[in-house]
Amino acid sequence: MTHAHENTPGLGYYWEYLKRFGKESSEGWWKDFGTAIVLAIIPVLLAWGDRTVQQGAVLAVEAIGIFFGLVALRHLIHTSFILFRERSHPEYGGIRYTHWGYGVWGAAILLALAAVIPYGAFHQWLRKLPPVVLQVPAPPSLTFTAPPVEPPESKAVHVDKPLAPLARSAPPTNAGAPSQTPPVAQSQPQTAPATFLDRIVQENRGLTPDDRNRLSTELYECDQFLKQSQDYGYKLNTEFGKLSNDRQSGALAKNVDDHIKFLQTLSKSALDQYHGLQKLQTKWEYFPDQTEYVFSGSGSDAFNSGIGLLANAVQGMTSSLTNWSKISNRDQQDVLNIEAQQQVDYEKGLRQFFDWANTSLQRIKQMRQSLDPNGVVAPLPTNTVAPAAAAFSLN
Repeated sequence: MTHAHENTPGLGYYWEYLKRFGKESSEGWWKDFGTAIVLAIIPVLLAWGDRTVQQGAVLAVEAIGIFFGLVALRHLIHTSFILFRERSHPEYGGIRYTHWGYGVWGAAILLALAAVIPYGAFHQWLRKLPPVVLQVPAPPSLTFTAPPVEPPESKAVHVDKPLAPLARSAPPTNAGAPSQTPPVAQSQPQTAPATFLDRIVQENRGLTPDDRNRLSTELYECDQFLKQSQDYGYKLNTEFGKLSNDRQSGALAKNVDDHIKFLQTLSKSALDQYHGLQKLQTKWEYFPDQTEYVFSGSGSDAFNSGIGLLANAVQGMTSSLTNWSKISNRDQQDVLNIEAQQQVDYEKGLRQFFDWANTSLQRIKQMRQSLDPNGVVAPLPTNTVAPAAAAFSLN
């Protein structure tokens, strides 16, 4: 085995030190380090958009970096003992030869340590949350001015000194005369929130920063769920328009099977949305009041008065159209009117579903406004109108 010069002086010795440090570090742990980094990054990719999981994964990456930084420091110290032993004991034959590539690797590790250690200390300082200070404005002071006391016209009253203040506890003796006693300032007791929304707004204003992030994530998922449900509602609305056009033209008696197949496919999607709302409510039981307000408002049923109307409209129309298709004389006008009346009933349920979905989206906006300590929670608009049935049939 070839060896470097035993008494390598000056910078040459430190170069040999870097090469040996890089060799010691690369032989044992670089594969484990790469594997650990990959395992920490995978949760970030799988849970993209979930800030809670991402924060945990980032902490895992930082913990891995700290651990392997300690391992690198151990190799750095151990390298000095190796070189000292090889130089001091003749039986080792001096400092052994090491390829220059290990020196580049060792220098890179040292530079990484020099950058990571200050970053870790500074980042942990940034991670500290600032103290939350709630500033409540003082109640306005109430000033009462007593009306001046007019002396009787028949007598002149000479006042040598200021009149003493009127006693507020003693009522006037003359019940017929107007009272000159100023009203007494009464402290207004703090009343409970007047509505369900007021109570939730107070809860949101008192959330911790982590809970604000969690609630913001829930509101985003609720928003996406409602918009996806609306998309299925628009598809059903368009199908209602096609059914009306085919009924008027007389083509419905021939292509009814095509309509049934489409409604069966849409029925499965609507039923998935129904179960999706159940899963969404179970997932966000951490915010029961906020979740209930978004989907149910002030006591309405999110299933029977909301997403269930969409599922009932699709399944009911599918069943009615299937039964109607089995009639032999279904092309007659009286039989077509039976199918038309059934469609009108389900169109009414679809309009109610759109009312519920639009109102729930407005409630999500209110929840987002309440997360801002200085935000103003706007009332729900009263002129929200659901799309008319079959309004999109010509688009």
